[in-house]
Amino acid sequence: MSGFEQLWDKLFHPNKAKQEEIQNRLKEMQELSKLATEIGQKQIYKNLQIEMNELFMKYLTYAFFDGLRFIVPHFFLLAIITSKVNFIYLPVNLPLLGNEIGIVLLYPVVAILAHFVYKRFRSKKLQLS
Repeated sequence: MSGFEQLWDKLFHPNKAKQEEIQNRLKEMQELSKLATEIGQKQIYKNLQIEMNELFMKYLTYAFFDGLRFIVPHFFLLAIITSKVNFIYLPVNLPLLGNEIGIVLLYPVVAILAHFVYKRFRSKKLQLS
């Protein structure tokens, strides 16, 4: 991983190590729960399920805040763009849209396409090396 990718990952996924640790712990607890059901220990199974639920909620909290770190810059960028340009005018009329498309509708489409193009070129770059 290059220096830029490490910095990017650290900025937008600061809890990645904690999430992976929780995932591994959840897998262990799931196996223990399976063993508890096989030997008929209902109380152990119940306690493991309670602890798994608490760990899963912690995992979801980390994932939520990592998601916010990813999406908030898009909102700021969209706000900056829409303060300058609200619509893109087309030479043809589209059904339901007319001849103008709002930046708010166009930005997510362009962002998603850019993401897929980036991932595709990145995977080809990794295959070549």
